[in-house]
Amino acid sequence: MAKSKNNRIKVESKDLEGKKKIVYVKIPDTRINKEAQLAYNQAFRDALQSGAILRQKLTNVLEEQGVWDDEKEKQYKDVMSSISEGEKSLKKGGITLSEARETALNMKRKRGEFRGLIAERSSMDGNTAEGQADNERFSFLVYRCLLQDNGSQLFASKEDYEENANEPYVVDAAGQLAEKLYGLDPDYESNLPESKFLTNYKLADKKLRLINKDGHLIDIDEDGVERLLDEDNRFIAYDDDGESYYISRTGEKIDAEGDIVGEAFSPFLDDGGKPIPVPGKKKSKIEASDETEDSDETEETEETEETEEAEMVGDFGEGTPIGEPEEAPVKKRGRPKKKQTTTE
Repeated sequence: MAKSKNNRIKVESKDLEGKKKIVYVKIPDTRINKEAQLAYNQAFRDALQSGAILRQKLTNVLEEQGVWDDEKEKQYKDVMSSISEGEKSLKKGGITLSEARETALNMKRKRGEFRGLIAERSSMDGNTAEGQADNERFSFLVYRCLLQDNGSQLFASKEDYEENANEPYVVDAAGQLAEKLYGLDPDYESNLPESKFLTNYKLADKKLRLINKDGHLIDIDEDGVERLLDEDNRFIAYDDDGESYYISRTGEKIDAEGDIVGEAFSPFLDDGGKPIPVPGKKKSKIEASDETEDSDETEETEETEETEEAEMVGDFGEGTPIGEPEEAPVKKRGRPKKKQTTTE
């Protein structure tokens, strides 16, 4: 929040710890502007000596490096032409409201495409000699124009300012100064022709978020598919009781973590068809019980096999052919006792 009074702008912000911070920004006078120009000149010379290119040569360098070619230049011109035609169409009127809405939405998409096209070009501009010098001049102005409540400079030195340049209150103050110096419109997005149309006809709220005829937040993709949104911009739907729930982009019901509701996970199986435990997951009581039963069955089978084998040896003697004896002596069931060895 900023308030202007007596050629000073009051900036109410916070520091990195979230504590309230109030600073002031003054409009630079002639003396400060001269100092800033000296800072620009020094930065310009340093940039040239370090090998920075001039701004007028930037286009050639971008073309040589394949960053900007004839195809991108054509895209740039087509995007600008589409935006211009859209502005004319909305200003002239005479079409259906649905057609006008589609025109406005297309203009928003084209502006996004435009920003994407020039993003790399803009970042490269900051590396030119002029770009580096411009940044240094503005940085110097912020340092000299940031004040405390008593009117004294907020930072004792340029180095002190640079150490605190990422503080939220410093960033906010710099934004306020830039608006005054360069005529930047803080309501730029709201004042775009497509934004004005959408808000005037209740197709977007004051935050420029798209809404339907019921005033509900919506998203409309490039295919024209409309989906409801909540305040966190997540897709939602409503059940018969009017309760909302999350949905995926394809309309499936999902939980807060994004997992599809109603589809329980089935464990993977080994080559024998038995479930493989999920790594790092504790076994449920049912799984543990099943494993215990399997273990008991295995032990019982092994014990039965051993008992039957011992009975055969006990009945017929080792090495005796297996047959049906005339009178088989009655033997007790169970494991054979181990023979004790005595030492004389």
